[in-house]
Amino acid sequence: MTAAPDPRIRLAQYIERRISALALEYAEVCRRADISDETLSKVRKGMRARSSTYTKLERALNWERGSIGAILDGGEPTPLDAPPGRAPAARAPDAPPLERELALAQRLLAATIREMQLSPEEADEVWRRVRLEIEVTHRSPREENDQNEPKGETG
Repeated sequence: MTAAPDPRIRLAQYIERRISALALEYAEVCRRADISDETLSKVRKGMRARSSTYTKLERALNWERGSIGAILDGGEPTPLDAPPGRAPAARAPDAPPLERELALAQRLLAATIREMQLSPEEADEVWRRVRLEIEVTHRSPREENDQNEPKGETG
């Protein structure tokens, strides 16, 4: 039988997912919550925080008041941006879809690189490897059509 994770570790996981879903940077969360980056870092590592800190984080993450308590008790948070009974929207409605996806990917990758404390040179190597992997596995619709057309035959 698998033991349930520590409630504060579970909370940290929910906070990380919410920050990603909202495409926020940690500095922006700190600014919205009016807390230090050290305090956010502690919460993200599963350390205990004051109830006032949790209230500020709920506001910064657009969760209904009491959501963090619900997570700590094994329940689910209630997003303010979703009607009751519905999942929250994953994307901001005002940006074009590709721009939203690119912005989210940029923030997620930048946060991962910062979290791993990679140097700019190491980050460049990561980007190079990702680019090679994408080039090997991705073909544009035009390339797919070119592959399917008979060669040497014209109209």
